[in-house]
Amino acid sequence: MKRAAFCLAAALLAPLAGAADTAIKSFGPDSFAQIAAGARGKPQVVMVWSLDCSYCEPSFEALKQAQRRGAKVVTIATDPADDAEATALIGRKLAKSGLQAETWAFGPAPADQLRHAIDPKWRGEMPRSYWFDGSGQVRAYSGVITAERVAAMLPDRAK
Repeated sequence: MKRAAFCLAAALLAPLAGAADTAIKSFGPDSFAQIAAGARGKPQVVMVWSLDCSYCEPSFEALKQAQRRGAKVVTIATDPADDAEATALIGRKLAKSGLQAETWAFGPAPADQLRHAIDPKWRGEMPRSYWFDGSGQVRAYSGVITAERVAAMLPDRAK
């Protein structure tokens, strides 16, 4: 009986194996500044998304292309970091997509405060992305991230 329970647990947790490699960090009021500081000297894309955003998941494929162009990718889910079910779902979605990204989820501060900490001009539409060019410049974009968007926001560095 114990062996059957172990096998069942292993089968249920198997889809999370890839997600377990990346811990989900709790996003607080000062976290975006920390993330932005990590973009110095190299391109970085930060995508804000949520589990219930139907337009967000298709962007993960394009973000893998951004990684191939040398950009670091960071995702911030607006779902709560202290909700075990939500973090499990976040991990599963990212693992399923194959995207390897630094991952954050909203911490205990009020969601309005956290959105404002990301961008006071942002009105909550998703996906919302921030494109750091490595030299201190950042551009915001609202909408699905496509291969064309990646090419426009991360020009080929060899040129």
